Amino acid sequence: MNKKVKSNYEQLGQYLGLRFDEEQEVLHGQKDGFELIVGPNEVNGKVYYMLNICLGADNQGKTLTKDEIKEFVKAHKTVSGLVNEGHTVTMVLKSYLNQKKLRANAQEAIQELTAFLRGKGYVPCCQYCGRETETEGYLVSGNHIGLCEECAASLAQNITLAQNQENEKKENMIGGIVGALVGSLLGVACIVILSQLGYVAALSGVVMAVCTLKGYEIGSGKLSKRGIVISVILMLVMTYVGDRLDWAIMIARELEVDIATGYRYFPLLLSEDIIDFGSYAANLVLVYAFLLLGAIPTIRNANKGKKVQRTFGKLR
Repeated sequence: MNKKVKSNYEQLGQYLGLRFDEEQEVLHGQKDGFELIVGPNEVNGKVYYMLNICLGADNQGKTLTKDEIKEFVKAHKTVSGLVNEGHTVTMVLKSYLNQKKLRANAQEAIQELTAFLRGKGYVPCCQYCGRETETEGYLVSGNHIGLCEECAASLAQNITLAQNQENEKKENMIGGIVGALVGSLLGVACIVILSQLGYVAALSGVVMAVCTLKGYEIGSGKLSKRGIVISVILMLVMTYVGDRLDWAIMIARELEVDIATGYRYFPLLLSEDIIDFGSYAANLVLVYAFLLLGAIPTIRNANKGKKVQRTFGKLR
């Protein structure tokens, strides 16, 4: 969030009477008894001026019908969508760059939504347990949610317990290596199959990375930094093996020999310039480039996902 967007959100918060949590990039607070959390729509990346307005509401376990949702959205031109899942109601507003319009539309839509819910028999509640009680905004495993005091304490305890169990879990390195090797073989198969179809695709890099890392995690019981290093080494080695196997299949086809013989002939054909070294090197570099293209975000997301699962705190 840049300075301009931050300033606009601060002004929006003041206009709506909500607090702005700069770190989490959301507004939160009470409106007509409902605990609101207002933030950017995140369906395709953060769209700061397409607001998501989320609150806890319960009507004896019932949810809004399709007709009721259609009725509300049709009656309010600034609303692009309304969803009711469990004890959570989420309203999405249409995007507006004009900040005066955005603030006015948000205020009107919030007033209309709370009145609509009250009229349908809904009462404010905890988004987790559904009880009609005082709630506050929290960050739980990457999600912003209105919780009662009891649910907040319970979820905090569960997250701490899960984190302790993860930290205490022993790593079976041998099992992890076996699992990563099995996973990397799936990556090799992907490289070969796509190449035989005439493609050198980024998909092969993603498959190699995901399968190798997941294989290590399943085999060892956890994915540690050491596991990531071992998996990366295996990815590099097995990508070379996959490329070499691809050439072996082509040699076997051309010389009408078996694949094992084609694999053994490869260095000789390369040294004799029967296989053009430039073409071979260019293809190998491309394969490794796609491996990096798949591996780097996969590793980053794996680490980020673990951190997100452990997040818990009250919104400021």
